[in-house]
Amino acid sequence: MKVRKQSRRIVPNFVIALLVTLLLAACVAPAAPTTAPAAEPTTAPAAEPTTAPAAEPTAAPAAEPTTAPAAEEDSGTLTFATASPWGTYSPFRPTYQYGYSSNYIAMLTHSRLIDLDHNNQPHGDLATSWEVSDDATTYTFQLREDAKWHDGQPVTAKDVDATVRFILTKATNINPERWISSLKGGQAFYDGESTELPGVQVVDDYTIVFQLETPTVGWHLSSITDLQILPGHIFNSVAPADIVEHHAPAWYTPELNIGSGPFKFVKAERDQFVELVRNDDYYGGKPQVGRIVYKNFGTADTQFIALQKGELDIWSVPQDFYEQVQQLDNVNVNLVDRNYIRVFLLHYESPNLADKRVRQALAYAIDREGICASLYAGLCKPYNSYMEMKTWLVPNLNQYEYNPEKAKELLAAAQADGTWDPNTELKVVWYYPDALHQDIMAAIQQNLAAVGIKTQLQFTEGTAVAAAQEACDFDLLYQGWGFAFPEDYDSFFTDATRCRTPWDDPEATELLNQTAVTVDEAARRAIHEQIQVKLNEELPMMPFLQFTGITAINKRVTGFDEDALWWMFYQWNNGHNNAVNWSVTP
Repeated sequence: MKVRKQSRRIVPNFVIALLVTLLLAACVAPAAPTTAPAAEPTTAPAAEPTTAPAAEPTAAPAAEPTTAPAAEEDSGTLTFATASPWGTYSPFRPTYQYGYSSNYIAMLTHSRLIDLDHNNQPHGDLATSWEVSDDATTYTFQLREDAKWHDGQPVTAKDVDATVRFILTKATNINPERWISSLKGGQAFYDGESTELPGVQVVDDYTIVFQLETPTVGWHLSSITDLQILPGHIFNSVAPADIVEHHAPAWYTPELNIGSGPFKFVKAERDQFVELVRNDDYYGGKPQVGRIVYKNFGTADTQFIALQKGELDIWSVPQDFYEQVQQLDNVNVNLVDRNYIRVFLLHYESPNLADKRVRQALAYAIDREGICASLYAGLCKPYNSYMEMKTWLVPNLNQYEYNPEKAKELLAAAQADGTWDPNTELKVVWYYPDALHQDIMAAIQQNLAAVGIKTQLQFTEGTAVAAAQEACDFDLLYQGWGFAFPEDYDSFFTDATRCRTPWDDPEATELLNQTAVTVDEAARRAIHEQIQVKLNEELPMMPFLQFTGITAINKRVTGFDEDALWWMFYQWNNGHNNAVNWSVTP
């Protein structure tokens, strides 16, 4: 059975908070994963930015964006805030080293073969159609023939081949795990053992084929959508040293930021701004807004002031500013029920948490609804599955409603069997530095103390989290979790090393491995249902909260539709196809 998908977009319709290969990222403030989509300094899924951006300069930028040509001024300037401390971006993906906010920008300047919409449904971008072989090892893409680079050169399959070879070059430090491990010959090429890459075949100027080592269902939905296509005629001669650091030439040189997207890179100043102008020759139609500026306004307080004064048009609002933005007359406030959750990884191999009754007691003991109501302005809700995509969520899972008496019963039973010592002190590690998370951890500590569980709270800098996880130096590790496609969970659960995976269950591993080779969606859903039920009972990792995202948009902006709102919070695979429809009233 061959599956052919036709592009639904004739005229363009989140990207990372990536960046480029997610070479930059910012969560929400989040730290970023190294191999999985979502991302944090650990191997965990992509984390999102903290409630408030990292401290940034509040003074006006030393350098300002240039004054756009008259024609561009006539069509307006749209201004975003960048939470990235360097205030710029790079189109090299898929890497999670830097900050998602930078990915927002790269999604406007560069194109992908396909994108995902807010329902995680694929749409063609540079590709007009694609086929997946019956055994899910061969992915064939037909490219559109009217796409051009910003310098006028045509976009062809050779550019796709050059892009894959570039990101698979170890010296670039991009390290795209899903490409290295999946693509036929990918590991040997990455290791420098071969210059051949049989997993990428250029059939003709507008046909590209990817061959995988083993069947991987949905590989294109997590890998292809995470790949910005670079111009081969430029990057075939770019040295890795030019991109490996965020201050390297590629990040600021217009010639190295040539893309094929709806907007063109003009200039950027580190820690200050990025300036783009519209691409009148964009294959998806001429954008309505003439100029886009991403500007470092400083802390959340100064970003709010800029929004209030009309200097900032679109803002991803921290929860603690929700009530304030609702009072502004010049903005509309939009809420998005996000596919992003927070979880606790549990060190289930530790004697402290080896008994599942103790793990379940933790879930019953924490008042998650109370935390959402009192600390998140009601903009979150308890969540009980590793699967954050609602369309794949199993109904009737145990909701682990707040029940301290149930928690005490479970602990007493475990203590009677000798698997729980009430004198045990559990180490709770987190790495979000904002005041909100200090309050959340204090609330959790109080909840657990009420049922007789002692805790040691430990804030850990983002760069030290990976080391703590590698050493299993935690009992509970709090982090962000967000994947683009159900099979993205497989490698996280099955391939990671000890304490980097929340499960070490042979039956679960077998089920997860089955999902990667089960082409039939109904059969695959049935397997994921089994896994969700099993995890919900065993709790080797503890799902915690799902968030509602807030976006404030100046009333002078139109065309910022549902996909654009989604992109603000889920930008690593979701492109900006609809950016041509954004407009600004001068």
